Amino acid sequence: MNRRRLYTAVFSMGIQHSMEYRFHFFLGLLGAAFPILVQYFIWTAVYRHSGETALFSYSYHQIILYTILAGLVSKLIATQFEHQIVDDIKNGGLNKYLIKPVSYFGYRLVSFLGQKAIYYAITALVLVGIIGFAAAGGVLKLEAVRLILFVVTLWGALLLNFLIAYCICASAFYLNEISYFFVITSLLVNILSGGMFPLEIFGEAIVKALQYTPFPYTIYFPVNVLSGKSEVGTMYTGLLIQCGWIGLFFWLSRLTWRVSMQKYSAVGG
Repeated sequence: MNRRRLYTAVFSMGIQHSMEYRFHFFLGLLGAAFPILVQYFIWTAVYRHSGETALFSYSYHQIILYTILAGLVSKLIATQFEHQIVDDIKNGGLNKYLIKPVSYFGYRLVSFLGQKAIYYAITALVLVGIIGFAAAGGVLKLEAVRLILFVVTLWGALLLNFLIAYCICASAFYLNEISYFFVITSLLVNILSGGMFPLEIFGEAIVKALQYTPFPYTIYFPVNVLSGKSEVGTMYTGLLIQCGWIGLFFWLSRLTWRVSMQKYSAVGG
């Protein structure tokens, strides 16, 4: 089996895996709505009692739109393969990738994209409805360039978040108990990425500092491209920076795993 057919099969297996437990699949989709609803009520109360028309440079309708879009993007780029990789490391599952001409990185990436394919299709339909509703209400101005760049930056965010998580997974070679570590890092990355609320809440100094990290380019940046908060020049600059982070973390992922594999004992499998 050549590489193309092999990875096509892996992609197909990823789709099948995402649909294997249908209840969990649809529960995951509904799970994206719960935090959005919670934040909707919180922001509604905050704006009602503040008496201000805008907070942190966002109007009420803009903050609600950001909350919805950030919630969807956050769910879409979530990796959720960390424990599978830990199991491979701890129980010898990596063995078969050492003796066969199959890249473990390539396998995980293609499988990840396959598992996200159905989510992408469903989320695309939801986004079309949200964009149409927001545009009709005057909250969002439809521009072809923003729609195109949003799709491009969304794919970039998916890949960047995968690479960040893949690098973090290398810590499983050194730590015995890593479950809580994944929970903490996942929550921290989501907050710094703007997945829970706009980064402006942290203040101008923190926002500027975060621009030198990869995190805003996974959620905050793609959402602002679509919502219109990012200016045209900023969008193209941000896209280049996002590509730069992808390149850097691709190199880091290869380096960290190459070094960490020296500690792998290949027991079990």
